[in-house]
Amino acid sequence: MNKKIQKILEQIEKERLETNNSCWIITRDTGEFLNKLIRENIFKKVLEVGTSIGYSGIWIAEALTHTKGKLYTVESHNGRFKTAEQNISSAGLTAYVQQLKGHAPDVPIPDMFDLLFLDATKVEYVSYLTAFLFHMKKGGIIIADNALTHEKELSAYKEYIFNSPQLESELLKIGNGLYFSRIK
Repeated sequence: MNKKIQKILEQIEKERLETNNSCWIITRDTGEFLNKLIRENIFKKVLEVGTSIGYSGIWIAEALTHTKGKLYTVESHNGRFKTAEQNISSAGLTAYVQQLKGHAPDVPIPDMFDLLFLDATKVEYVSYLTAFLFHMKKGGIIIADNALTHEKELSAYKEYIFNSPQLESELLKIGNGLYFSRIK
């Protein structure tokens, strides 16, 4: 990872500590996991629901520089959308990222994806999944953040993925907990 990207990630992490994560970002180990997953599987198309200020998007886009891929990331909040745009630009990753503005289930999605990363309004994870499942390639991966920190809010999502005949799912104890599902 180049120094410019490392510097931006460190600045965002510092802000996270100073503001008690009011910027709503994933943990560093979750970022490292996503980056490694994309590289190892040579994923080329990733959809992220919940850009926030672009921290996870930077981890994802950095991996996509190695696979020659593209991240499509959806955010509804104006301020976070603009901050993400600035952070992604400062990291030099704009060529690998297409930001989409709006409420995720209502945003037209232009492609088929290898990976779907969910990190937005927790009680809406099922609606995100059902909206985008038909945009996923066979064998694709779905990762949902905050499985351990937001158990109550994700109870319907957990029930859905563990009972879906289309998915093989497990809980990974990385960061704030990740539900990891593979499309059969």
